[in-house]
Amino acid sequence: MNSLSLICLIGIALMAWTAGGGCSGQNDSGTERDSQPEQSEYSAEKQSVISFDTLDHDFGTILEGERVLCYFDYENSGDASLIIQSVEASCGCTIVDWSRDPLAPGQGDRLQVVFDATGRSGAQIKLITVITNASNPRVELILRANVKRNV
Repeated sequence: MNSLSLICLIGIALMAWTAGGGCSGQNDSGTERDSQPEQSEYSAEKQSVISFDTLDHDFGTILEGERVLCYFDYENSGDASLIIQSVEASCGCTIVDWSRDPLAPGQGDRLQVVFDATGRSGAQIKLITVITNASNPRVELILRANVKRNV
């Protein structure tokens, strides 16, 4: 028998062995597939989505020592409850207050932000990082102000 015939014979034997289910001699084709549910039976996991009206607030020109207030309005545009887990300001001069209660889909609320310009002068840019359970879990908000010294 030449080597080509031997290779063909081995190939045919392997095909027959795998078609017969290997050593067990059982053919399990279809069993595993039948036990798997159709993909259409699964629905996508519900998630919250936090959507802000604006990501940037400019106080304009303010005086050194002033405390100014603004709000960042947001909405849960997802289909699961939204929870704000933490809010971190880049500077101790910025204080943020927010609701710790879950926000239902379609509902809105606001972050209250106070910027204290005491001891500050010139252009100020402060970052506020909002951490949530949403599909967009980290949102950066920006505060801007031009602080003038009292004369």
